[in-house]
Amino acid sequence: MSTAPEPAPTLRFACTSCGACCNRSPEVQLSEAAALAGTFVFRLMFRLYDLPRAFAARTAAAASPAEFYESRRLLAAFAARQYPAKLRREGKPVDYIRSLAVSALSLDTGGGACAALHEGRCTIYERRPAACRSVPFHYSRAEASAGRDLAAFVATPGYGCDTGPNAPIVLEAGRIVDSETRRARSDALALAGQDRPWTRAILRRMKPGSRNSGLPGHREIEANAPFGATTVSMGVAWRIAADAGLIAPGQCRSLIADQSALIGEALAAPLCPPDERETLREMRAEYRALLNG
Repeated sequence: MSTAPEPAPTLRFACTSCGACCNRSPEVQLSEAAALAGTFVFRLMFRLYDLPRAFAARTAAAASPAEFYESRRLLAAFAARQYPAKLRREGKPVDYIRSLAVSALSLDTGGGACAALHEGRCTIYERRPAACRSVPFHYSRAEASAGRDLAAFVATPGYGCDTGPNAPIVLEAGRIVDSETRRARSDALALAGQDRPWTRAILRRMKPGSRNSGLPGHREIEANAPFGATTVSMGVAWRIAADAGLIAPGQCRSLIADQSALIGEALAAPLCPPDERETLREMRAEYRALLNG
């Protein structure tokens, strides 16, 4: 005799402004990087995601078919490129879809805290990126996994989130009901569509034989995938956008000037992590050359 599934619990959440989750600067979409070039030092980032072509409990990183197919839809929406891959799982070949995501990663220039955080408060709160506006969830994650995501978030040591009976309901019957979170998820999807001409222009420059101007090749990205993402100077992304007519040459120069100024400030700051200094010095030399020539 089958039993009905347990109803999804009603979950509550409120931010207490403890600042604990602002322990690093955010990963953002390309348009967001252009809007925040005066706040964060960015690197252009390439990351691969793998998802089986069909749902199977032993291979899919999802609790249910609904979560699996929503994850697949979101990967397609945010990916710059998708292509088939065959991987071995439990000794057997499995057909996967590999997704290449192109985004911007802000460097840690503030000694373990978000560069926009000052005295425990966000200085860009009204224009913070979608990744921050969708906390405690993430816009690229399936709504069907929201309950697990919330539980993991609030259980992070040091986080002072309010999940008590007086906190607002954020998840009900398996659905995110918080209006700001839903708006952030919708805005992020719209941004991905807006950025598609930009990511396509970047992909064209990555093809063998093209003038790639410092972009990694697909083989390099795949070789780095087991260890993490591949990053290069964001300067190449600004220049590609200008060459493709997506931004004006003057805006490109302004973005590079903003980044160059931030890099100078970061290198002069005592809290800048030593392992970031060499990267910042290389970027400063590149940006100075661009501004001078």
